[in-house]
Amino acid sequence: MSTAPAAPRSLSLPHKPMSRLFLVCVVLAICIWGGNWPVMKFGSQFIPPLWFAASRFLSAAILSFIIAAVLGKLRLPTRQEWPVVAGVGVLQMGLFTALVTGALHFVMPGRASLIAYATSIWVVPGAALVLKHKMSSQQSAATVCSYAGIAVIVLPALLHADLHSMIGYLMLGAASLSWAMNILQIKLTPGVKLDFDLLPWQTLVAAVPLCVLALAVDGAPVFLHNPHAWGVIAYTGPLATALTFLIVLQMTQRLSPVTVSVCMLGVPVVGLTLSSLVFGEQLSPDLLLGMGLLCLGLMLPALPALGMRRLVAKG
Repeated sequence: MSTAPAAPRSLSLPHKPMSRLFLVCVVLAICIWGGNWPVMKFGSQFIPPLWFAASRFLSAAILSFIIAAVLGKLRLPTRQEWPVVAGVGVLQMGLFTALVTGALHFVMPGRASLIAYATSIWVVPGAALVLKHKMSSQQSAATVCSYAGIAVIVLPALLHADLHSMIGYLMLGAASLSWAMNILQIKLTPGVKLDFDLLPWQTLVAAVPLCVLALAVDGAPVFLHNPHAWGVIAYTGPLATALTFLIVLQMTQRLSPVTVSVCMLGVPVVGLTLSSLVFGEQLSPDLLLGMGLLCLGLMLPALPALGMRRLVAKG
């Protein structure tokens, strides 16, 4: 029996508010990914961009295959699941990570993280055109805040960017578009459940072409002789990939595309803060104003889970 007619109904169903436990997982993922930006900037000093991305997903693939085997959850994806596995592996993992690690050779991690995670620029119009998604008043307010925060932070950097920096910003914009395309693809295939069973294959799909490209472009992974490289890979692979991607993929499937894109803007807020502490990236007035607007936009989707809607109603 064909399941195609079920897709429009699934897309039109209202999305449930985030539970407190799920909200904690989302905050954890945002903090880990925000911390990943200074780690990637540090690692980019001695790990080539393609090898950086390849080692991240290869280590995550090895770990997730071992865990899946131990838990008895290792299986081949079905024919219906393979397009989503390929989309996540290529668009959200491989291409996105290769572009952002390359961009960090041209720009500082603070503002860079915001451009890369500004998927709402593409997801909001994409959800309206492709998914026929209608935003609630809460989502609309969150989107307005996120767009304003992005504009306040990004526009000054773009207006004063030289050719070297502009290359990095263009790579980050392409990375943001790549992830947005995968968000929309996932929402268009509601019959595929993004559980841990698929994570080993998603990371493997990302790792294999990246390893081939890294060998062809950068040669042998001589950076492994550097003891600092192992600590960087341990953070970016098992922690910031195997664990965090599982949470984020659940977000993508359970929440509306607009809410996901707004929530992901919490990553650059953490990244900007840590970048200012680690690399001395100045928190100028435009950055502080933009971060404030982003934080406001981030809080709006979480209000039902925090019980704030009832509190406002009582007031």
